[in-house]
Amino acid sequence: MLENISFFEAMEKCLNVMKEISITKNVFIYDALGEVLAEDIKATRNSPSFNNSAMDGFAFKHSENKKLKIVKTIYAGDKFENFEIKEDECVKIMTGARIPLGVDTVVPIEKCMKITDEYIEIPDIKKGANIRIKGEEFKKGEILLKKGEVLSSNKLALLVSQGIVNVKIFQKPRIAILSTGNELKEPWEIASEDEVYNVNSHSIKLLLKENGFDSDIIGIIPDSLEKSIKFIASLKERYDVIITSGGISFGEKDFMYNAFLKNNLNPLFHGIMVKPGRPTMVGIMDNVVVFALPGNPLSAYLNAFMLVVPSLKKMSGTTKYFPLKIKAINDEEFKVNPKKDHTALGIYKDGKWKVIKKYKYTSGMVSALASSNSITIIKKGREVIKKGEELEVYLI
Repeated sequence: MLENISFFEAMEKCLNVMKEISITKNVFIYDALGEVLAEDIKATRNSPSFNNSAMDGFAFKHSENKKLKIVKTIYAGDKFENFEIKEDECVKIMTGARIPLGVDTVVPIEKCMKITDEYIEIPDIKKGANIRIKGEEFKKGEILLKKGEVLSSNKLALLVSQGIVNVKIFQKPRIAILSTGNELKEPWEIASEDEVYNVNSHSIKLLLKENGFDSDIIGIIPDSLEKSIKFIASLKERYDVIITSGGISFGEKDFMYNAFLKNNLNPLFHGIMVKPGRPTMVGIMDNVVVFALPGNPLSAYLNAFMLVVPSLKKMSGTTKYFPLKIKAINDEEFKVNPKKDHTALGIYKDGKWKVIKKYKYTSGMVSALASSNSITIIKKGREVIKKGEELEVYLI
């Protein structure tokens, strides 16, 4: 029979067993966008790498003098031997140009009281103004990005500023998706009244794609133990993760669990005491991670959202697994079965959360999923979720 593991226990077991994929690869920054960094990256040089001017203006050694003689003009990119600047002298300098030794202040051109070809008169100005100090942003050897960070364009821009254009990333898992059931038809086929469309494979593929994972829809396994065993065996060498839906309970034609066991499966759990989504199994099969989800489309999607996606993210090296979680005030009282956990769909808006259809929908109703933007998890032991109480809500 199915186990009575709680939904939170299932989440914990999934994450605890997921290890980072040891396969990494070096890629050019254009191919790193959205990928997970596989190592810490340290600064290769100081930023800035030299003292420089933050303004077009005049650089000088701070003193009480208000009238300064212009002795030189320095442009960005100019290279020069350091020379001494006296207290009554200055250099005309452009933004980004290197600051000569001993100079400690820059006054912007527009702030000067008087300018000639030879002299300037300056106002009172704070010592050190408008100078970017070597290493003030970060110093050589400091960690810029940490292992596990997802690489976005702004983070990659930081690396480019250091001359780093190749990075080591985690290689994402190869994922196979398949469904079971002779009654299933693909959405581009014609289904009779006795047949149903293969919602699960396509909704799960889209969910994974939405979270940055590519996957292959392999097809539909006929309701046959022998064929299921052979089919699964053919996938073990080609994929790191296998996701199935349906056939995982204990009906006469629910062959998937035995088919996985015959392929050397070590189950983490088989069955979650949750509504909807109880017939769920997760395990390891010769280093292949297996997620066997329920056949009902709403159950399959919710368990894929809360169990599969976070697991894949951890497996792929990222440090942030779960969807965004926020606190919300329950806007409508509803009842649940106190003997089990519940994943309830609802609408979050302006700090309030309202359950869909008073929680009177079934695990086959895709419309309930389409109408929702969030999920809350109710632990067993509760019977009435009261209006006005605070809930933790995961945004879809």
